[in-house]
Amino acid sequence: MEVDKLLILKGEERLNTEQIMGLIGRINAIIYVRVSTADQAKKGYSLESQIDRCKERAITKFGYKDSELIALIEPGRMGDDPNRPALNHALYLMEKGLGKKFIVLHPDRLTRDNTLQGIVSRKIWSMGVDIEFIEFEVDPTNPESMLMYNIQGSIAQYNKAKISANSKRGRLAKAKKGEFPSFKRLYGYTFNKETDIPEYNEEERAILLEMKNMLLMQGMSSNEIAKELSGRGIPAPDGDVWYQATVSRMLQNEDYTGDFYYGKSKVVQINGEKKQVPTPEDEWILIKIPPMWDHETREEIIKQLKTNFKGRGRSTRDYLLRKKAKCGRCGSACGSGITSKSKSGVYKYYSCRKKNAKAYKNGKKIVNCPGKNWRVDIVDDVFWKWFKKLLKNPTEFLEQFLAETSNEKKIEELKNKASSLKKKIEEIDSEISNYVILFGKGKINEDMFDKLAQPLEQNKEYVENELSIVNSQLNAYKEVEDKNQKLMEYVESFSEMVNKDLSMDEKRDLVDFFIEKVTLFDDDHMEIVWKGLNNQATQTNLLDVNQGINFNNSHKNQNHIQTYGG
Repeated sequence: MEVDKLLILKGEERLNTEQIMGLIGRINAIIYVRVSTADQAKKGYSLESQIDRCKERAITKFGYKDSELIALIEPGRMGDDPNRPALNHALYLMEKGLGKKFIVLHPDRLTRDNTLQGIVSRKIWSMGVDIEFIEFEVDPTNPESMLMYNIQGSIAQYNKAKISANSKRGRLAKAKKGEFPSFKRLYGYTFNKETDIPEYNEEERAILLEMKNMLLMQGMSSNEIAKELSGRGIPAPDGDVWYQATVSRMLQNEDYTGDFYYGKSKVVQINGEKKQVPTPEDEWILIKIPPMWDHETREEIIKQLKTNFKGRGRSTRDYLLRKKAKCGRCGSACGSGITSKSKSGVYKYYSCRKKNAKAYKNGKKIVNCPGKNWRVDIVDDVFWKWFKKLLKNPTEFLEQFLAETSNEKKIEELKNKASSLKKKIEEIDSEISNYVILFGKGKINEDMFDKLAQPLEQNKEYVENELSIVNSQLNAYKEVEDKNQKLMEYVESFSEMVNKDLSMDEKRDLVDFFIEKVTLFDDDHMEIVWKGLNNQATQTNLLDVNQGINFNNSHKNQNHIQTYGG
């Protein structure tokens, strides 16, 4: 978006190739601001002040205008994360020739990892861009300055690690004493902040005990329990909708035996992304809480739930687009657990997870995503035939995409403009030479010469600047052309592999290498989003393009393919 002529990009927002081309030579500085937590990001904490201070430096020190600046906002990302969207896009923009200065409030806003600080800084300096910190001075040509910069980075990394370690040690010490370092919402309990101990919520406790009796004594299923509770208007743990899965999860929860284990999982950073992973059981810390029922009762509950589940059948894993298929109505994942019987056999279907979720409100079933299912055999067959054809002969498939990204017409226009600007410079030089001759012959004096030549020199400088911008744009388009050729060679390298008799797992591995997701729509077509080269979807990704395949429930039109530009 644009605010007071200052272009601001937030998080995942990107400039496309055409926008970048139009800004080459016109953007003098890139401002980068970051906050470290999602809470700060939601409140906008410090973001506006960071932008204001960086913008003020750009104007007062370098004389830049708002229209010569781009601000990239990184909301809620950690400083040691190497895969920050806004930072990566800022580096990409600088690679394309945008910006002479990279302005950041403080080194710890850029990164809190000393190694990463060195990598990012050297990359920026290698592109001929200066780094301007508002609250820290650094000169890459000065050994003493670089020493202080590296020391600052080490201190920032140490402080972050120290705070994290102290906080973790404090939480563990509290847990080992039988106290709660933190207590998330647990249905049936209310946390007493004065005693730091969870206590019974008698109203919810009564509901839990009734749910247990419904299962064990009345023989009701999780689905029937959810319907019953919703019909009586009993509030669900997270709103007014009761789900079958919620009932099953609650009844199996080990916490209700009175054994609450702290540290069953931990948050780790993998490739820049935070993920919650389980911890070894010997690292768990037992904290006793008032029980809802004993361990023997829990075993009975689990046994009964398993008995109920056996009657529902099991989902199949024998489908090609596992973990790739998405619902075109709501965006949820599609699995293959739905089957139907007919005279011609049993058919499996891709079905939206959200559609299949058994949910009840006021005793009535809710369908969160109404619509059709998609036959697995047809979808997989259409997709695989198309995929094989693509890899065996990618030229035809990529023809439209390459035509769009090659921008031959735009390149020709830029070449013509460059030729016109060169001709204009020659004309200006010729006119200035005429005045030089007149001055040499004494036809005009020095003041008259300056008066006549100075506007020409200024005009020449303006034209030369325009020519520089055009040449930069031409070079950028040339890079795109080179990447198009590499793309073609890359895809062609897999042509022999798809001709082999592959197992389902091998097919899925191959699909996973290329495909990010496949979206299925009610009007019987798919949209396929490709992964980038080296399995990364990035701004430079030439494979990040949507493709559409039309299919229907008969085998007549399975190979009808329609391609869409991304």
